Amino acid sequence: MKTYTRRDLTIISGVGWSQATPTPATDLCSLGDKCLVIACDSCGAVGAKKEDVLKLSTHYVAKFTLRVALSEVMCSGAKPVTIINGVACEMKPTGEELILGIREELENANISDIVLTGSTEENFTTNMTALAITVIGVATEDELKFGQAAKGDKLVLLGSPSVGEEVDLESKGFYTEIRQLLLLSGVKEIVPVGSKGIAYEAEMLESMNSMVYRQFDYDSNDSMLIDFNKSAGPATCLLVLCAESSVNHVMDIYPKGLVVGEYVTNA
Repeated sequence: MKTYTRRDLTIISGVGWSQATPTPATDLCSLGDKCLVIACDSCGAVGAKKEDVLKLSTHYVAKFTLRVALSEVMCSGAKPVTIINGVACEMKPTGEELILGIREELENANISDIVLTGSTEENFTTNMTALAITVIGVATEDELKFGQAAKGDKLVLLGSPSVGEEVDLESKGFYTEIRQLLLLSGVKEIVPVGSKGIAYEAEMLESMNSMVYRQFDYDSNDSMLIDFNKSAGPATCLLVLCAESSVNHVMDIYPKGLVVGEYVTNA
């Protein structure tokens, strides 16, 4: 086996799965090697407890915490198979409400065949909401959407960064778009933007691909103002690395997308 990281993901390759191995998910298993793709996210001080800094209905905390890790795994091309929730609070009522939010987000993502497990804090009273979520997915090496950037490739932004009270609580995420983008051969990588912002994720892709990235300028005369350094909170936007010939196909999937930069040469 080999373990390595890419962005916020941990990938364990060379994991053998046998069709004969007893498992509730035998459709995922075949002879040969698979990869485990692992992503995690955490949230603290957001919820309905008295010491929470941002007051929010508890089930939303779980929905959006799961959305971050789940989007990461799905964008890689892997199929999520297990969710582990670390509820650093009591089961009743906080844990139950968090688990309700997890199940709501899975329904939103149209995912049903998945194992959910976790733990709660029953020994001590907690005055602040805290949750950690780990998502594990399975893929073959060929299914992983980790492509090599080339000169002229574009970065397309889907959505816009928002955080905290700015986040639309009824937003549905990008699950439908992710599934469609994974089918486009010209799409090389899909990146949920995290707390460090769009510019950071673009620079990470630049470094991983040994390319020079040129960010396009957008000013007050443009239809969309972008803060490239702003936190995207719970995966409120995506970056799509694609060949120039695939930009229109990406726009067909998400018409409000915006080309924010390109890769101009080898470093």
